[in-house]
Amino acid sequence: MASEKNNTKDQHEPMMDHEYDGIKELNNPPPAWIMAIFYITIGFSILYGAYYFWLDVGDHQDAEYARKSAKHDAKYQLVNQSAEDLALLTDAASLAEGRAVYDAMNCFACHGMNGEGNAIGPNLTDEYWINGCSFEDVFNIIKNGNPAKGMTPFKGQISDTKIQQVSSYILENLVGTTPANAREAQGEKCN
Repeated sequence: MASEKNNTKDQHEPMMDHEYDGIKELNNPPPAWIMAIFYITIGFSILYGAYYFWLDVGDHQDAEYARKSAKHDAKYQLVNQSAEDLALLTDAASLAEGRAVYDAMNCFACHGMNGEGNAIGPNLTDEYWINGCSFEDVFNIIKNGNPAKGMTPFKGQISDTKIQQVSSYILENLVGTTPANAREAQGEKCN
């Protein structure tokens, strides 16, 4: 009985006109929505190829990367200064901007609001320093960091000018002060 049901069902299915080795092929096309996705994909491929390759309107990967990098550098002003341009700033405007950078970059999270240090970062007000005492040493540790000691490099976040300002602020306004709850001395004594 079950075989009669299958035979009657097969007779009503659309069959192809050919037969191979006694096997008849059922005409079973894919659903319309799959075919629509297929044709949309082909159309998109043709437009993509024309835009990037045949008409040369779009940028290739290298050109797009260079364009986006230049845009990023312009936005964040990431231009390296020469060694001659790096000097300790002592004018009030630069030191005020250095304080603003200290606050904006959350330096106080590790070094305290007044440079007193805490459980994470060292004291910036005493005469003992871990990574050197000179302006160049302070500038380099802020710019390049020291991941082994927990110091984040800021060269990808702020410009050399801002690093110069915050370095000057630390050396001019923080070193030599005596804030409350200052962390004990670490590193070597500076002359």
